[in-house]
Amino acid sequence: MNVFVVAIAGHSGAGKSTLIEKLSSLAGNANILRIDDYDSSIYPPAVKWIEDGADPNEFQTPQFVSDILELKKGNSILHPETNKEVKPANFLFVEEPFGRGRESISGLINFSIYLDTPLEVALARRLLRMSNLPPQNNPEVNIQEHLIWYLRVGRNFYIAVERSARKNCDFIADGTLSADELAETIYKAVKGKLERRNHGERKYP
Repeated sequence: MNVFVVAIAGHSGAGKSTLIEKLSSLAGNANILRIDDYDSSIYPPAVKWIEDGADPNEFQTPQFVSDILELKKGNSILHPETNKEVKPANFLFVEEPFGRGRESISGLINFSIYLDTPLEVALARRLLRMSNLPPQNNPEVNIQEHLIWYLRVGRNFYIAVERSARKNCDFIADGTLSADELAETIYKAVKGKLERRNHGERKYP
């Protein structure tokens, strides 16, 4: 099976999770993998990462990359959260904040999309998400801590992610569009890319 891998890039709050679900529904025969589902991943401390030059390759996700590779090969994997078998499908949508920015994954991606969402919009979305937590989770405290972190390092962290993801993306999407509009626009672009690729494969076997 020739699996077409679509990476959704963007910082936290850009709208990746909502978009990827809608894209999967539009595509039909599709799988989803999220980088955050892999507990085995190793991330550098944000402050040091920025000070050292913000190299995306310092984010190490060997199992995430391995699972994408196996699905592209036509092999099944076990989902990192549910432990259920995931069989290859025509489309594989992955949440990858850096897009093609990391060397370990860049060659596996067929189409990279960057969600261009203003930082203040993304922040508002994260705060709304926190405010909807159950009362016992003390959302007010979580929001306060998050804002302190955001002012100290978070904003610079997200700017660094954005710079990397934008560099080699195939399509930049307006992250302020409604989820349905965004999904329709991106799915059209994905189909166009796939048609061009298939046409090229037939023309130059």
